[in-house]
Amino acid sequence: MANESNERKVIIAILLTSTLLTMLGIAGVLRGAYDLSLAPLPEDVRELYEPEADVTDAEVQLLEAQVTNPYRRPLAAANVVASALVLIGSFMLSWRRKLALWWIRQAVVAKLLWIAVYTVSLVSHVKMSFAPLALDNPDAALPEVIGGVILVSTFSCALHVAAAYRATRPDIAEFIRSNSKP
Repeated sequence: MANESNERKVIIAILLTSTLLTMLGIAGVLRGAYDLSLAPLPEDVRELYEPEADVTDAEVQLLEAQVTNPYRRPLAAANVVASALVLIGSFMLSWRRKLALWWIRQAVVAKLLWIAVYTVSLVSHVKMSFAPLALDNPDAALPEVIGGVILVSTFSCALHVAAAYRATRPDIAEFIRSNSKP
């Protein structure tokens, strides 16, 4: 009875981890496809926002920097590939394939590398293209924007690492080895 309860917990952990990896993979593929198909910005970027939305100049400049980044399209293609690898790993985990654990490790490492390269690329482009804003302290907006970019990237890294750790735990690895399909 205790073994059946433990097995049930492992199966639930596998399904939840696989779901998290699936969501991360789909989000990355969709974001990459969106970045690949992104049309040029209109003359006034504020037209992209809802009329009643309160948009700061820093947000507008960050959007412009994201779209005008010269590495946007190659990084978008790399995002699609790395996220597709994460997605495939999640399917392999759901199907309890022996190769799933190795695949997930490799896919998450690829995705972490992509996140690092994307963050460095965007931060360097923001630093080059960010115009000082008319505030009391015009230099205050740039560190906030860069901090926000780094915070979002750190959160994404943490989600991917947590999912990879959860997927490759020893109890899950043992369950997959004992119950895997060829």
